[in-house]
Amino acid sequence: MGARIVLSLDDELLSEVELSKPVTVVGRHPACDIVIDHPAISGRHMLFRVVNRTVYAEDLASTNGMRVNGISATHQVVHHLDLIEAGRHKLHFFDDELLAAGGVTNLESTVQTDFERTMMAAHLPQPAAPSAPAAPAVLNRGEDDFTRTQMIPRDTSLRLGPAQETVRTDAAGASPLALKVLAGGAPGEVIALNRPNTMIGAAGADTALVIKRGAAFFLARLSGSRAPRLNRKELPPGTHPIGPQDLIDVGGWSFEVIQAQGQETR
Repeated sequence: MGARIVLSLDDELLSEVELSKPVTVVGRHPACDIVIDHPAISGRHMLFRVVNRTVYAEDLASTNGMRVNGISATHQVVHHLDLIEAGRHKLHFFDDELLAAGGVTNLESTVQTDFERTMMAAHLPQPAAPSAPAAPAVLNRGEDDFTRTQMIPRDTSLRLGPAQETVRTDAAGASPLALKVLAGGAPGEVIALNRPNTMIGAAGADTALVIKRGAAFFLARLSGSRAPRLNRKELPPGTHPIGPQDLIDVGGWSFEVIQAQGQETR
């Protein structure tokens, strides 16, 4: 698959790297494929692994870890528009097949444009996610001593927000969720939360991100001058779990979290 990583710091684009190899290593060591020369970054901090058409972000037992869409993770499938953070640096993942024409010129406008395209296509049937093949136990890096780095086992727990609350995402039988529009659009309209990332709000203004990971759903601020509100309280930094009957306010939009079963969704 064609995919790329755009590295930024404080909203300034630093580099853009195509994931043209099976393994792309990120770290402070000069031998890494994506070099980040910063004390918060370990020598070999993390990597991106391409297996068929699936891309994995894997932490390499780094000192400061990594976050995917604001959630601490050690081994995570990444999707178009996902944001991976290592220290203060941000690595934005783009699938070339889903990227809007013109590529990545400005991060904010590119992400917002592609989120709009994602929302417009939300009513289309979603293909089943391919099962992940077993990853090799050792990375092949030739003569490099990186060949001795062992595969990091998958962790099915997510750590959220400042309190580092642990939440399991492998719960079975949980009902899918959706958002019911209360204000800002057509009242009563239901937005399906059937994608890994769903942007809510108005592009170019205040927006938030609903993240679906397994059976769990989380809310995080995306852009804008005003923070979203969750149950009438301003959303603190980080990513926060949401559930049925929660109320979300983003800019001039208001939503209620509902069970998706039996609902007509777009």
